[in-house]
Formats: sequence, C-alpha cells, structure tokens
Amino acid sequence: MPRRLKKKKRQGQRDLSQEFQEWTFEVGADEHGNRLDKFLHQRISWRSRQGIQNLVAEEGAVQVVPGKDPQQATIGLLRVSLRLRTGQFVMVRQPNPKPPPDAPIGPDPSNLEVVYEDPWLLAVNKPPHISVHPSHGHLTGSLIHLIHERHRAVWGETEDMPTLCHRLDRETSGVLLTAKTQFSRTQVGMQFEAREINKTYQALVVGEMQQESGVIELPIGRALNSTVRLRMGVREDGEGSASKTVWQVLDRAPGHTLVKLEPHTGRTHQLRVHLEALGHPIVGDKLYLGGDDVFVRSVEHGLTDLDREFLQMDRQALHNWKLEISHPESGEATLLEAPLYHDIADFLAALKAGS
Repeated sequence: MPRRLKKKKRQGQRDLSQEFQEWTFEVGADEHGNRLDKFLHQRISWRSRQGIQNLVAEEGAVQVVPGKDPQQATIGLLRVSLRLRTGQFVMVRQPNPKPPPDAPIGPDPSNLEVVYEDPWLLAVNKPPHISVHPSHGHLTGSLIHLIHERHRAVWGETEDMPTLCHRLDRETSGVLLTAKTQFSRTQVGMQFEAREINKTYQALVVGEMQQESGVIELPIGRALNSTVRLRMGVREDGEGSASKTVWQVLDRAPGHTLVKLEPHTGRTHQLRVHLEALGHPIVGDKLYLGGDDVFVRSVEHGLTDLDREFLQMDRQALHNWKLEISHPESGEATLLEAPLYHDIADFLAALKAGS
C-alpha cells in the first residue's frame, strides 16, 4: 500500500506590517529523522538552502523544542544537520525588512485608495513611484507593506494576509489586485496564467493621433541597437514574439493624446514599445521617449533639467485602468476600475486649459 503523504499547509503572505514574522512547525511522523535544514527548506520556500543554513546559524532565529515528542528528548546542539523527532516543534523568528536610518518615510497606508473590497479580494489604485513588493533598494514602504498595515488596522488579526495577484511597474499607477484568502489567490492566479483576465490601460502619449482607433500587431523582442539590456523593440527579423494591442482615442489636447489600450498578449514593455513604434511614445517614459542616454542618466546620476523638460512628467504616464475577472467565490464577471491617477489627469487638464 502506498504511503499516504502528509498534507502540507500552504504558507501565506508574510505580514509585513509587523517587526518580526514568526512560524511554528510540528514535525510529523513521516518526517522523523529528517535534518533540520531539509525540514525548514520544505516549509520556507522563499529562502534558498544556503539561506536556511544562515538562518539556523543566526542566534535566536530558529528554536527546536520537545513539543509533543513522547520521549521529551533533550535537544542537542542546534545545527543544520540536527535530526528531528516526531512531535517536536521548530520555531522560526525572522525580522521583516527595515529601511536604513536616513530613508524617507513612505506613504501613509490610511491614504490608500481602495477601489474594491470584499471578504476574498482587495483592489487599490496604486500610486506611482512605489514598488509593489520589497526589493533591493526599496526594502520598506512598498505597496504590499501599506496594504498589510491597512489590513491590520481595519480587520485586526486574520488567518491570512493579502497576497499580490500580479505586478505593476514602479512608475505605473492603477488597479492592483490582492487576494485575502489562499483559495481566492489560487483561483485568480489560474486566470492570470491562462490569460483569461481582460486588462485595459490608459496612456498619455506625445503627439496627436490622426485616427480614432486601431490595432498594433508587431512582433517584440530585445532591441538590437540599444546599450540598455532591458530595452525591447519591434523585431522584423523573425526573432520577435507575436504581439497585439488594440487602442482607441479617449481625449485630445494640444500635442498629446489620451488613449485606451487593450493588450491581447503579454510581452515585456508591450504597450510602451508598440506606442513608440507608432511614433507616439508615452509621456515621461525615460527609455522609449527619452532614449538610452536619458534612461542611463536617470539611473546613474539623475535627470538634468533639460531631460525633465523633454519628458514633461516625472514618470511614464501609464495607468492600469480596468481588470475584469471571474470572482473566485461566485464565478461572476467582476469589473475592477481605478480612475485615472490625478497626476496624469491634472497634466492633461493643464494642457487643455492652455490651448
């Protein structure tokens, strides 16, 4: 008879509103004799094997206690090769990321603009200039930090913390969807993977488009003549990936056009590349409007006054306007919509007022 595997509880999002995150894991009968590092690696999947070993070496980060061990055996020297016994508890205490002392204070979580919330989902209108999750150089003040702080303030202690369902670039604003339960995260995740979710963006572009609507079907791959490795471009040499964007004019202003964009494929930088190929790059886009030199300056030294004047905005004027999903609980079509972020709306209004 095949051995029945113990069902492993899926780990949810770390609560980034807390100073520390703590976990307690019980050693199952089928895990008796396992090494400590192997046991932890199966449960803390976001850390590498070396990361687990470093965690064990940190004083106070990992503890092993007798717990339900029938023998209540004495725990030996804590090391990665420690053999565990059935019923023992392994406790892990890990600090959440902290900013350097001179780091600026991030946005106030109470100012988050919630565009949809129910027991399963939370969607906010992501501000520009904020990363959706911690990264090197942006350890705190990420959007998921703020969402966790708000969640705790509104709902207190809950079994799960909201988890990200997708990503947006640091400069892009608009609908950012999170799931409040593991079930809803799995259901929404499968829709994203199957490309069953309809996405609609808004972008303010340079120049006045002559037509009212159109379809861009141009293959995309890495740009061949760019010094910036992450730059993509239209490839006519057979090496690009098929890409399709449907666009429609929403508003006009002198020298500019506000367009609706519906990507039917999900290529890297697709909307930015397609609009540049039409001759209408997005306002504020340091790479596809400014070019390699402007982008490199922005990363290494900072923009010059001439750069800022040319770009017109301090970020790419791209906004994730709508997501249409099947609700994970009811299955009904659910539209999540975030109004055009105020910096783009204000800039557009100023252009029209000056005409």
